[in-house]
Amino acid sequence: MGSSRSNRGLAVLMAMGILLALVPLQENIHRSRPDLFDPDRRTRKVSLIDVGPTPAVIAAMGGFRTLAADLLWLKAEHVWHGGNWWALLPIMDTITKLDPHFLMAWRVYGWHCAYNLAIESTTIVDRRYWLQKGLDVLEQGVQANPKSWEIYFELGWTYYDRAREHYRAHEYLMQADQQKGAPDYVTRMTYRPFEHMLDFDRLFPALEYAKSRHPDSEHHQKIVARDLAWWQERWNDPREHRRQIVRENTARRERGVPYHLYPDNPYWDVCRICGLPSPKGSEVCEVCGHELPKTEPSEPVSAGDRE
Repeated sequence: MGSSRSNRGLAVLMAMGILLALVPLQENIHRSRPDLFDPDRRTRKVSLIDVGPTPAVIAAMGGFRTLAADLLWLKAEHVWHGGNWWALLPIMDTITKLDPHFLMAWRVYGWHCAYNLAIESTTIVDRRYWLQKGLDVLEQGVQANPKSWEIYFELGWTYYDRAREHYRAHEYLMQADQQKGAPDYVTRMTYRPFEHMLDFDRLFPALEYAKSRHPDSEHHQKIVARDLAWWQERWNDPREHRRQIVRENTARRERGVPYHLYPDNPYWDVCRICGLPSPKGSEVCEVCGHELPKTEPSEPVSAGDRE
């Protein structure tokens, strides 16, 4: 019986090796015949491993699944250092199917799509596709590992840093912070999204929440107290508002995601074309010269009104 199991495991591993050896060939075929294999520009994520009988192979491997995942991880490192980033996709996909609790594999897979492949893409459509692909991968990682703060944090960070969807980022960062073992820097990240949105109704409660966490960490308490004092002094400063708007929309332009126009900002009108601010009530953007939407200048909010 033991010999039969060993032979079955060896046969499965050999089959996996043959499949991996054929991956570069199929990738070359896809690239050379886009008219047959790539009608919607999305088949770069398809390979023999993806379309083959992966569930059956995984089921047949039984206890050898994690061993196969480790071997494929070594293969992924080899492909990475060889510079063939697209060939990593079927390998990483198979690793996460073989071992859905391999946290590093999920994190690298999602990061590779949302960062490397998105940056390598030459069109906005492709950038957004690979960004969404990375987010989808990390969502699957969260579903497979709902008690892992690391995968929640990776997803929250990707929404924060790449997608610039700050409210979604906050949701996942909060879930990360609630998991056992989450370090104090995760707590501090829970209020960062609101800084960029100039959403003070949410920022100050989030800072107070962070202050209530990790009371024995002098380092954490010092940083949160510093940030709280900073925003208590500058929350109504037009120059700080402008700095945050420029910072946010510059990041959005670099990532190919839509600008945030800050429609309720009392000091600045944001241009839909360049994403940069001009003084409230301006007729044209002082940066690019395009016409700004007509708005009535609003009265700055006083500290007493906020409180």
